[in-house]
Amino acid sequence: MFPPPPPHPGPDAAVYRFGMRRLRTGLPGTLIALLLAPLPLVVTAGKGGAGVGQWVFAGVWLLLWGGLGALMTYALWAGRGTLLAFDAYGVWWRHSRERQTVVPWQSLAGVGLYWAHKGNAKAGQKVMSLELCPYGVVDASDPLLKPLVVRDEPLRPGLPDRRYRIGIPMYASRQWGRELAQAAYERAPQLWFGEHERPYGYMRPLQRMS
Repeated sequence: MFPPPPPHPGPDAAVYRFGMRRLRTGLPGTLIALLLAPLPLVVTAGKGGAGVGQWVFAGVWLLLWGGLGALMTYALWAGRGTLLAFDAYGVWWRHSRERQTVVPWQSLAGVGLYWAHKGNAKAGQKVMSLELCPYGVVDASDPLLKPLVVRDEPLRPGLPDRRYRIGIPMYASRQWGRELAQAAYERAPQLWFGEHERPYGYMRPLQRMS
């Protein structure tokens, strides 16, 4: 048995706020969609004698771009609390204050980072994932951990082939990739198995966003 987890990451935690980073990078696109939505309607209203077809087009345009902007805004705002953190207790994965989980270091047999180039290696774009391998059976009953469970070749002989994979969004890997790996290593050096390149398709698209 492991000691009960604290209610939140400790004061010494290394915290990576994926959600806030995504909100800041996605906000310009959302604003553009919302500004484009009423444009044809304004132009049509300013015209004298606009036909039915123009009004229909303006209405469809408003619904399309307005709906897209609203969906983008909702997704960005709903995910603003997503973060990954490392402290003395373990690895924290949080979607909000009410939806968070932690994997204790004591439950893990190995920790490391997988990465793959996206497209041309010279472009410098990478997808990354944090690999957390437990000693025994993964906890598929946890609603936040269950989507992270994957089956892959063991990290080293003797370890199970089922583990947790936390996809690091590309916008976050560019900013924090090296720092994130160092933070995990510093808190559990005895578990660290290093950084390893993998084929680009090793992660499913949804896993890249965790």
